[in-house]
Amino acid sequence: MATVASMSAVSGGTAAVYFIQGITQTHGVGSTVMSSIPAQHVVTFTTNNVPASGSIQIVLPSGNTSNPEYASPNGFSFNGLASGNLSASFSPSGPTCGSWTITPASGLIQCNMGVGITGVTTITLNIGLTPTNPVLVNPTKTATSGTQDTWTIRVKTNDASSTEIDNKKAQIATIESVEVYATVDAFINFSITGVANGAAVNIGNTGASGCGSTEPTNSGTASTTTEVNLGTLATNQINLSAQLLTVSTNASSGYVLTATASGHLIDSSVGYWLPDAQGNPTANDTPGPDTMATGTPAFGIHACGQDVNTTTWGPNICTSSINCQFANPSATYYYTLASDTSGPIGSGSTDSSGDGMTSVVYGATINSVVPAGTYHNILTYVATATF
Repeated sequence: MATVASMSAVSGGTAAVYFIQGITQTHGVGSTVMSSIPAQHVVTFTTNNVPASGSIQIVLPSGNTSNPEYASPNGFSFNGLASGNLSASFSPSGPTCGSWTITPASGLIQCNMGVGITGVTTITLNIGLTPTNPVLVNPTKTATSGTQDTWTIRVKTNDASSTEIDNKKAQIATIESVEVYATVDAFINFSITGVANGAAVNIGNTGASGCGSTEPTNSGTASTTTEVNLGTLATNQINLSAQLLTVSTNASSGYVLTATASGHLIDSSVGYWLPDAQGNPTANDTPGPDTMATGTPAFGIHACGQDVNTTTWGPNICTSSINCQFANPSATYYYTLASDTSGPIGSGSTDSSGDGMTSVVYGATINSVVPAGTYHNILTYVATATF
């Protein structure tokens, strides 16, 4: 059994039918829907005398002429067959088809000889040829599945006055197409990698289209997959740490990487927090990330990489003390770190070596009136693929 269509669940008394190939005809309720299988046929034979202005004829059992794109139980439907879908080769070379005559009602395909055949010659006629898909529509299948239908065709040659020179029978066997199926499972992989103290914030993401920010981390402690320690904050610097977030997926429409936070970077024992670098979030990605200034209390993250929107996060080459833009999401409002609408994503994709990589830089600074204590926040990253 060959699958030619599938159907959706019934909703509101109707269901959608999906064919494995496009159906161009218009159908009404209760009408028969047909999915034709186009074909290309090659006929090879030998003859020794067809004069110039004579002809070579292939006569097929005639199919549907009123709707030639439909298959017919009686024969071959021509489906707009034109001279551009026909070719002839001769061995030895020399003879030519000067033009073609096509008569769907009688099943006639005729090569009108330009240069004639004067000796034993092998002729190969290619019927239904196109650069991409064949044209001729095979008859509908009537024999048991897996068993051929056999069709008798005529091969004729005529002289210049249309007097028949030769007339032979040949047979064409048609059978079901063989459909090949394979499944590629959908996947998405998401990883977070720590960055050593003193390493450039873009470590591992330095491709030509990746993150160009090379400022070193300075917190005194390497980050890990699950922890970022910004160290002891001071009034005379912005403490930096970083992680590399990597997404790979075979989703055809790419991915989106977002971040939410448990709230402010806060010392819950005294209830004091560092202000969000961009101000308190009021909507997703709003307000936009902003720069931080040494000695002005603030905390936030900065996204950098090939898939990062630089309109939101600023340039992929920045220095935290000058123009890197930071934001701290909230539990309610997320910030979009990176996205790519063209998949697949990751190593080996056409988007170069930085595809799917986002360097996340963590930054904080204080002034002299920030209370002593241990400040804490939880960032949650979500990578969503679009299949």
